[in-house]
Amino acid sequence: MKYLRFNFCHPINGHANLIQLFGNDPQVLHFVINSNDTNLVEISVDDCGDGKWKAVLEWDRDGESFMYQKEFEIKGHKNFYSTDI
Repeated sequence: MKYLRFNFCHPINGHANLIQLFGNDPQVLHFVINSNDTNLVEISVDDCGDGKWKAVLEWDRDGESFMYQKEFEIKGHKNFYSTDI
């Protein structure tokens, strides 16, 4: 399995969307995310086709709403992408 990995500085609980940026019938994949005690969120990209995508993560913390967006590209499912927030 290949994943997007996001390392937060605090636990989060929310949702994520992976949005294919180009194509005749772009895919949108939805995920519930929870970093539990590790502050690490992993989102599988196994169902993503090759091409450019955008990850949109949304969560609430201490009564405030947050959103993070990151574009990435998949080529033959050989790429692995990781980012720190």
